[in-house]
Amino acid sequence: MDKYNTNHASVLSSTSHASHECDTDCDAAVVSFDTLPGAENFPVKSGEFKIPKVLAEFVVQIDSEAVIRLNDPAFEIKRVEKQVFLNQCRFIPPTNKVFLEGFIRKNIEYSSKTCSRGNAIGGTIKDTTAHIPFKVFTKVDFREKPQIMPNLPPMVARYFDEKRMGKNIREADRSDVEILNEPVFCELEWTAVFDADIDHVGMPIDDFKNEEVFQEFTDKSVVFICIKLLQKQQVCMHPHDKEFFEKTKPMISNEWNMPMAEIIEDLTRK
Repeated sequence: MDKYNTNHASVLSSTSHASHECDTDCDAAVVSFDTLPGAENFPVKSGEFKIPKVLAEFVVQIDSEAVIRLNDPAFEIKRVEKQVFLNQCRFIPPTNKVFLEGFIRKNIEYSSKTCSRGNAIGGTIKDTTAHIPFKVFTKVDFREKPQIMPNLPPMVARYFDEKRMGKNIREADRSDVEILNEPVFCELEWTAVFDADIDHVGMPIDDFKNEEVFQEFTDKSVVFICIKLLQKQQVCMHPHDKEFFEKTKPMISNEWNMPMAEIIEDLTRK
């Protein structure tokens, strides 16, 4: 007799499911189709090239004052490396103002005191990097004004109703014209930083004359930034050609519709 008896093995229940998915109709189809006709185009009078054009070049003077705290007390600043970075340079049309935002990066190397004995002071060289922010605006004298045209206001044409007693609210003709302009952008040409580091409060080091430990100092900086304002414009090979202005004349010409335009223009020039 076998140790394992399998005579009682049986199938207790069985269920079978039939799939009817293949019996359904296919719902995929080409709903509609059309052959598109050709669209006509016509040439536009414009320049032969579209290149960045210098609108203005100027130097901005920024005066900055900041209190800087070093990571460790120091008794002498050895070297300061300075760079200027711009985060924003934004021209606001139709004025002559440019908004500037950025920071002065200063990497400060200094001597920290670890010991003093007799006629000598010992220490290590450490550094701290500080970002001094600035935010100013300046007026610019353009050698050539930017070519920026605002969008025309939407226009709506209305009609009488059938009884000619009022407007037909069910019918209207509309016109929307959107003009896309080349943005005015900046290039940072060069920078110059002249500064002074002033320690107002310090602790004397033992009996050493003119030697003291400090952790905070005042930084006074005079910063000069040279900036170019540019805009991509269409130009011709021969600017003195009689047809130059006609070739570069845009199809849609629009001016800024400003209240008291003459007064505002006089104020922005001052």
